[in-house]
Amino acid sequence: MRLAAKEDRLMQIHRVLPGETLDDVASTYGVSLRDLLRYNELASKDVIVPGIALLIPKGPPLRVIRHAVRAGDTLDRLAHRYGVEPAAIANWNPGLPKDGPWPIGVTVNIPGTRPQRRTIEVNAYLMPAGNENDAALLQDVSELTYVCAFSYRVQATGDLDAPNDKPMLEAAAKFRIAPLATLTNFNGNRFNPDLAHAILHSPALIKRVIDQAVRVCEEKGYRGVNVDFEHMHPGDRAAYTSFIRALGNALRPRGWSLSVALGPKSSDEPDAPWMGAFDYAALGDEVDFVMLMTYEWGWVGGPPMPVAPADRVESVLEYATGAIDPKKILMGMSLYGLSRR
Repeated sequence: MRLAAKEDRLMQIHRVLPGETLDDVASTYGVSLRDLLRYNELASKDVIVPGIALLIPKGPPLRVIRHAVRAGDTLDRLAHRYGVEPAAIANWNPGLPKDGPWPIGVTVNIPGTRPQRRTIEVNAYLMPAGNENDAALLQDVSELTYVCAFSYRVQATGDLDAPNDKPMLEAAAKFRIAPLATLTNFNGNRFNPDLAHAILHSPALIKRVIDQAVRVCEEKGYRGVNVDFEHMHPGDRAAYTSFIRALGNALRPRGWSLSVALGPKSSDEPDAPWMGAFDYAALGDEVDFVMLMTYEWGWVGGPPMPVAPADRVESVLEYATGAIDPKKILMGMSLYGLSRR
């Protein structure tokens, strides 16, 4: 039995009766079939026989987290990180020495309880086609919270090059999806760092961009603005944060939201190319929420690898949730993959 004495109060024993199924047991005790399978390490619900003793979980639903050991991990550190007793981890991993060291890469089972489900917010980026296809797409994903029109391209003059977004906006209103206008430094072929630099260091151009964003929201009914400036120079870090602050000051009094798209990183390196311009902590304070781009490690110009490797996504989330209020983070998910031939 791999349960600490402290956990014995959270379970009881049931001996299976002839003709009784695991579904019957789950119904009798008001627990989930999934938890019964996990608690008793059963491969499926069809393997039980009369007379077998089953552990019945009490209290909140059980979950088990699989943690890959990293350098510096200890029993006490993992217990503190996951908020469980060291004895519970030890009892769920009888093959590992309690006093360490643990081999790097080995999987440790962390027992706990599943959190209560809550309503989530979901956003999607849409490149408006300007026709009925926009409505058809949104009808298929009508449970979205937000849809970002990609994109309102910022010009060197501070004006915004708008997409044909009328059909998208009409469909968003029909399905009660909040539309957001996405501002980018995209010039049609790439994200232009020099364009972003010129805008961010000109008070007149900043004012022009903000005025145009406000006008777009007022005239078209957008519920907020999303900023997706990418590949900026690291030296523009402070200027970008200042721009976001000024934009937020213009939007919030009017009841509109402000969000930013953030490139993924697992540490703060202000001088790093492409990622250095994103000050996670400062930007997190200035916006209502962020779109975290946890994807694109594997891309058409790079070596074969997953678009969103699980270990890298986890590393980014661990850093991001330490710098930004987790309730403000929308984790990015790719809706594409790459076929290597």
